[in-house]
This record gives sequence, structure tokens and C-alpha cells, in this order.
Amino acid sequence: MAVRLSFASDRNPQARGIDRQSALLGRRVLVVDDSASQRRRMSDIYESLGMQVVGEATNGLECLAMVDRLQPDIISLDVIMPVMHGVETLAYLREKKTRSVIVYVSALGAVEAMSDVKSPGGHLPDAVFSKKDTRETFADVLTAVIVGEDDSASQSTRQGSEDQPSATRAG
Repeated sequence: MAVRLSFASDRNPQARGIDRQSALLGRRVLVVDDSASQRRRMSDIYESLGMQVVGEATNGLECLAMVDRLQPDIISLDVIMPVMHGVETLAYLREKKTRSVIVYVSALGAVEAMSDVKSPGGHLPDAVFSKKDTRETFADVLTAVIVGEDDSASQSTRQGSEDQPSATRAG
């Protein structure tokens, strides 16, 4: 089950007449994972949702070197990696004020617990996924993240919680 960190104005995209295909179509994704098989699996999921995987990195340091050049809409970070792990990478990305949606994708058991793992500087990802989550879970949560962010780009406070199919929101 994925954890979605919600914005104050976040609402159910489907209830607002926004279909997930159009919200995700053409979004540029950078996949960061030290496992080649997991990078391929994540790339397959994103591409099946109509997104474009513009790059793959094996650790956070490689990710940071690619971000400015690739300008991804979404950065998909594994949490545990050699050289630079995902939590540290998130801190650097937030400090750079990247406009990318940043999500953790982790094999760690308790995904809900990962939503409380703050990077140095107190930064949080926009969502946390388990590597076992389905394509539909990725689609639903990423749509909510993207649509919610589009509606509240000027807001930085995260609050509220409500249940949605295939995703738990936390705040």
C-alpha cells in the first residue's frame, strides 16, 4: 500500500473529472535504484502509464548529476542505495528547489513508517511506494500528487488525511 503525503487543497481527481491517463501522459520520469531489475520494473510501470522514462541512475549521486540536464517531472528514488541513499538525495533535491515530484519506492517492510522518515533539513517525499505496489496504485497516487500539486503550487503545508482506493493518505 502506498502512502501519499497530501496538500491542504488535495481532492479526489476522479471526482473532479480528471482521468489519471491525461494527468500522467507524457510526464518525464527519472528512475533511481541500485538494482537493474527494479529499475526495469519501475520503468515498465511508468511507461505503461504513458509516462516517459528519461533516465536511470544507480544511486543518488548519479541522480543529482542528471536532474538539471533531464529536468524530470517525477523522480522515483529507492531508499537504500550505495554511494548516496534516497533520503540524503531527497535533501539535496529539496535544497536545490527542484520542481520535480519526488517519491520513495522502497522494499522496506512498513511503507507507512517511511512516510515519517525525514531527510536532513526535515524534508519529506511527495509519496512513498512499496516495490510490491501495483501499476494501479502508482497511477492513483501519482495522479493525486500531480493534480494536488497543480492546484496548490504556492502552498507548502501538508495536512489532512482521508482514505482513497489503493492509497492511504497521511499528513
